[in-house]
Amino acid sequence: MLSNILAAMLPLVVVFSLGYRAGWHKDFNGEQVSTLNRMVMLYAFPLNLFVGITNTPRAILAEQVPLAVSVFSLMCASFVMAYFMSRHVFRRDASTSTLQGLAIGAPSVPFIGSAMLPPLIGHSSATVAISAAVFAMVLVQTPLCFMLLAKNADAGSVTTPVSVHRQILSSLEEPIVWAPIAATMLVVMDLHLPKVLLDSLGLLGNAAAGVALFASGIVLFAQRVSITLPVVMTVLARNLIVPAVSWGVLVLVGMPHDTIRAAVLALSIPVGTVMVILAVRFRVDEREAASTLFLSAILSVLTMTLFIACTG
Repeated sequence: MLSNILAAMLPLVVVFSLGYRAGWHKDFNGEQVSTLNRMVMLYAFPLNLFVGITNTPRAILAEQVPLAVSVFSLMCASFVMAYFMSRHVFRRDASTSTLQGLAIGAPSVPFIGSAMLPPLIGHSSATVAISAAVFAMVLVQTPLCFMLLAKNADAGSVTTPVSVHRQILSSLEEPIVWAPIAATMLVVMDLHLPKVLLDSLGLLGNAAAGVALFASGIVLFAQRVSITLPVVMTVLARNLIVPAVSWGVLVLVGMPHDTIRAAVLALSIPVGTVMVILAVRFRVDEREAASTLFLSAILSVLTMTLFIACTG
């Protein structure tokens, strides 16, 4: 058990630390981090998903449908519930509630999951969980956030409101969305690409997790951190409450243990950087967003270890 935990958590800690050190040493600036993230989102990560799904036998992919549905549904549900709790129970403004909902409902599964999930749940389950998280984030959460944030932006903002329908259509054009869809269709039709081609694509795809974690470490250094009550509440919800409640829900609906373990571990991953990106773009609580990302990442070493041990 200890070896599994170390295998999962050590890459996260080491690469995060290297990125943090690179920021401290001024090896990279904010513009260069944006370039790194762009490379990951447009090339490395789509290729990583494409190769991972394509290498998954059709029978195994069919067995993973409950996992995909679980991760997708729970991420969407936690985002919506967190938004309404923040807006109507804690009476925060609409823009702040939107970002808080995204922080709680959108774990960094695409990036951190690529590094830590395969040793714990296997490559096929990890690929399916990551793809489901990407679909939830890109097709549901991000379009809704763009719409809500643009709607509540100041009149002088350069961003104009865009409908959810147009946001979804725009999202479908992104490689990170159509690449896993195309790979899934190939597997369903039982079509196989040459191994030498997949290995060639995987050469860049394998860099996705490391580069993304490295860039996140630089972002964590660059942002000023302030630990406030809203930050602590958001982190507790993201790191502990959502995975724990999800565990209970999946047990109640009778999901197999392997599916529950894979989903809970995926949903225990800390806050995703997309929340900070949107906060900066719309100038909404940027310091709170960065502080939430920082505290969630630090505490995840403990909380994720807890869920790894409990679901083993």
